[in-house]
Amino acid sequence: MLSRRVSEALAAGISYPLAAEYDVGARVKLSSNESPLGPSPKVIEAVKREARRLSRYPDPQAKELKLAISEYLKVDVDCITIGNGSDELLDLVCKAFLDPGDRAVIPVPTFAMYEIACRVNGGVPKFVELEGFGWDASALVDALANAKLAFIGRPNNPTGNGPSSKQVRRLLASGKLVVVDEAYAEFAGYTLAGLAAREENLLVLRTFSKAFGLAGLRVGYAIGTPEVVKVLESIRMPFNVNRLAQAAAVAALRDLRHMRRVVALVRRGREYLRRELSKLGLRVLPSEANFLMADVRPIGASAPELCRFLAGRGILIRDLSGFRGAGEGYVRISVGTREENEQLVGGIKQFKEVVGL
Repeated sequence: MLSRRVSEALAAGISYPLAAEYDVGARVKLSSNESPLGPSPKVIEAVKREARRLSRYPDPQAKELKLAISEYLKVDVDCITIGNGSDELLDLVCKAFLDPGDRAVIPVPTFAMYEIACRVNGGVPKFVELEGFGWDASALVDALANAKLAFIGRPNNPTGNGPSSKQVRRLLASGKLVVVDEAYAEFAGYTLAGLAAREENLLVLRTFSKAFGLAGLRVGYAIGTPEVVKVLESIRMPFNVNRLAQAAAVAALRDLRHMRRVVALVRRGREYLRRELSKLGLRVLPSEANFLMADVRPIGASAPELCRFLAGRGILIRDLSGFRGAGEGYVRISVGTREENEQLVGGIKQFKEVVGL
């Protein structure tokens, strides 16, 4: 009964590497890169108001939200399409631009949904290992020679770094479609959105899940040329972003002060964690996002061991064993509030004491 493309995807063993202890009421949850402050109070009020209208379908064109994004990023409304999270947009990109058997370049380690969206739509992932977790534009350009498109995280999850704009332009020179995922762009302070509105083979994906704290409502958007956006608009499902989500995203963009408070808090916390974790002996990778990737082997641990120990004390971080290209030595730690960060550091100190380090 299954289609060939889905059968092949299942045979490849694809699955999203969910955290084993996902959302079980932990005291400190630093495993999913969520906002440490949550959404703006203005968002909560907007959702309450909009809840009175739940019997009505949402605006299928999300016109008010597109206008708010247009003002935020200084791009034309015709260059924006809205998705039910970035996941839906990834699926639409693959539906629109991949034929069965086409290859998609995917640097690893990275966000698992790139591979899942590719395989489910009949594409073939072409993995490029990020040697030393750094970015080599030449290797990516070479890989693109026999591929249809590339998925690039900027900053990349879970490494926290990303290619420079110059490196991205080298990829664009190939003429192939380059999909740049900017889920963490607010924390990094850079974007290619303006370029995407002009370059026909660049598509930028963004989200309200991270800096704006709307992960539970699933709102993402893509920036591209009007021609590319028109294609995505024509194949997406109507009413794909619900009424509450649209209202919340508009309200979030009307309170940029709150978002900037979140970004400032994360940047301070990121530096604190980098410093303290390094003192404890972990090897911490540089990051421009709201998380840190760290090698725990220098403290005599594997990622599963450390994560289990911390989970037993109500502290959740991400075991990267299930991330292609990472391995059992690495964890990803979201930046939390000051108190959460301090509890995480204290938990790792306890681990070292228990194992006698």
